[in-house]
Amino acid sequence: MTPFPSQRMQGIEKTLIRQINDRADASCINLGLGELAFPTPLAILERLAAEVKSWPLGYTPNAGLPELRQLIAQRTGPGVTAEQVCVTIGAEEALFALIMVLVSPGDEVLVPDPGFPSYPTLVRMAGGRPVGYALSPARHFALDLEEIGRRMTPRTRLLVLNSPNNPTGAVYSGEDMKDLAVLCRRQELTVLADEVYREIMYEGRAESLAPFYERTIVVNSLSKMYSMTGWRLGWCVGPPEIIRTVIIFNQLAISCPPAICQRAALLALQGVGDREKAAYLEELRRRRNLAAQCLDRYAGLKCEKPSGTFYLFADISAELSPSRTSWDVALELIAREKVVAIPGLAFGRAAENFLRLSFAATPENIEEGIRRIGRFFGKA
Repeated sequence: MTPFPSQRMQGIEKTLIRQINDRADASCINLGLGELAFPTPLAILERLAAEVKSWPLGYTPNAGLPELRQLIAQRTGPGVTAEQVCVTIGAEEALFALIMVLVSPGDEVLVPDPGFPSYPTLVRMAGGRPVGYALSPARHFALDLEEIGRRMTPRTRLLVLNSPNNPTGAVYSGEDMKDLAVLCRRQELTVLADEVYREIMYEGRAESLAPFYERTIVVNSLSKMYSMTGWRLGWCVGPPEIIRTVIIFNQLAISCPPAICQRAALLALQGVGDREKAAYLEELRRRRNLAAQCLDRYAGLKCEKPSGTFYLFADISAELSPSRTSWDVALELIAREKVVAIPGLAFGRAAENFLRLSFAATPENIEEGIRRIGRFFGKA
C-alpha cells in the first residue's frame, strides 16, 4: 500500500507563525499576523459596488486579465511587457509556483536567515535543499555578499531575496543590488525577489534587483500595500521563458485567479485607493514610533527601528537560556498574558534571540500588548 502522506509532504508542517496563531483565541491581543488593521480602501469598494454588475465574472486567461498584466508590467519598469507577468492567488501562490517550476530534486536554494518561513518549506516540497545565508544582527541584518558567496556551490540553482525583509525590516541599498547582480551573474543564478513590502517604507526607497540583473523574478501582491490580504491577489514578473511555465502551472493548480479580485486589482493599481493608501502609510509611521517607544518604556527591550515593513524585531536574548527558547517565550506569552508574538525561531537560526511584533495592530492593542510583554519579563 502506498504510504500516506506522500514523501513530498512528510515532515512538512504549518509554519511556526501559524502554529502560534492557532493557539490563540479571540481574547488575545494579536501582535503576530502580518495583516494591517485597516479596511480595504473605501474608494475601491465603492467603485466595485457601482460597476460589478457590468463585469464578466467567468474564467479569465490562466495568466490573468490582459489589461491587468499590462498595468503590472508598466508599473514594474521600462521595457517590461505583459508576457512577463503572471497573476496569482496572492504572493504565496506565486512563490509556490516559481519554486515548483525552478527547483528540481537535489537543487540547492539560498534563503535568507532570518527570513519568511515559507521559503525553505516550499524548497523542501519541491525536493530541493534550502541553504540559509545569515543576515547577522551584529551587522544590523544587512546583506552580506561574502556570506552568500560562501554558501554557493555547483548545485545552487536559485537565490531568494526579500527586501524590505520580513521579519527584520532591513532594506538593501542600490549598491547592495548592484554588487549582488555581479555575484549572481558570475554564478548564473536565478533570483526570486519577494517585494511584497516594497511600498511600505518610512525612510528613502526600497530598490529592486530587477533593473540590475536580468534573471530576476519579482513577486508582489495587493495584500500588504493596499490592506487586501483576503482578496488573495498577487503576481510575478520575470523572464518570458520562466513565466510561460508558471502560466502552465497556474492553469493546472488554480485555473485562474478570481475575476472579481482581478478587477479590484485593476482599480487599486490605477490609483483609485491611493489617497487612503498614503494615509495608511502615515498611520503606520506613527504606530512604528509608538511601538518603539512602548518597547523601551514598558519592556526595556532593544530593536532596530525598521525602515520598511510593519514589524519590530525585539532582542530578548537576556531572557533566554539553553532550556528556554523563543518558542517557549511565545507560548508562555499566550498562556500567561494573552499576547500573540512570533518567536524568532520561526524565521531561522540567526533569529532565535528575537520576537517579531507587528505594529499593524491598533494603537490601543500595540500599547497594551507591549505593556503585557513588559509585565511578563518583570519590567512593568
